Amino acid sequence: MTVEDKPFIPYAHRDGLTGELAAAVDAYEQRMGFLPNALRLYMHRPELLECLIRLNDTVMRDASGHLDRELKRRIAAFCSSLNRSAYCVAHNSNTLASAGDGESEGWDYLADDIAALLDPDYQPDGPMESACFAYARAATLDPANVPAEVLERLTRSLSPPQIVELACVVGFWKMYNGIHESLGVPIEAALLDEDRSR
Repeated sequence: MTVEDKPFIPYAHRDGLTGELAAAVDAYEQRMGFLPNALRLYMHRPELLECLIRLNDTVMRDASGHLDRELKRRIAAFCSSLNRSAYCVAHNSNTLASAGDGESEGWDYLADDIAALLDPDYQPDGPMESACFAYARAATLDPANVPAEVLERLTRSLSPPQIVELACVVGFWKMYNGIHESLGVPIEAALLDEDRSR
C-alpha cells in the first residue's frame, strides 16, 4: 500500500461548511468515492471552493453542455499531461477508467487506452476530435499563438458554442493544473494504489 504525502499547509476541516456548499462537497465525495485532497485545501477559502465546484460542474458535466462529456474528460486528461500535473492526470485517468453507472462519470478505459491518450502526439479518429485535440495541444502549450490553421479546423467541425466550451475546458484545466501543482497537492492513496492513475 502506498502512503500519500502530506501537503505543505494543513488540510482544513469541513466542519465549517454549511448549506449548499456542504451538500456540494458531500456530492463531490460521493461521486469520487473519497474527498479529494484539493478540496480539503480549498476549504480554507469556502468562497473559492464554492466557485470552483460550480465552475468545474458547469465546464465538465452540466446538462447545458454542447460537447460530449467523455470527449471533455479525455481532453482534460490530455491537457493535464501536457501541463505536467500528476495530480490532475491521476484524477482524470481514474474517471476515464471507472465504470459509469448513469449517475457518475466513467467509461471503462483500459490502461493502454489511457497511456495512448496521454502521449503528447495523441491523434484521435475523425475530423471533429482531431480538431479539438489540435486546439487543446496548441492552446495549452502556447495560448497566445494558436495557429490560424488550427482555428480554421475548429470552425469547420464545431459550432461557436462548442468552440467556446472547448476553450473553457482547456483554460479550466490550465488553471486547475497550475493551482494543484504549485500547491503540491498530494495524490490520494486511493488513486496511488490504482495502476491506471500512474
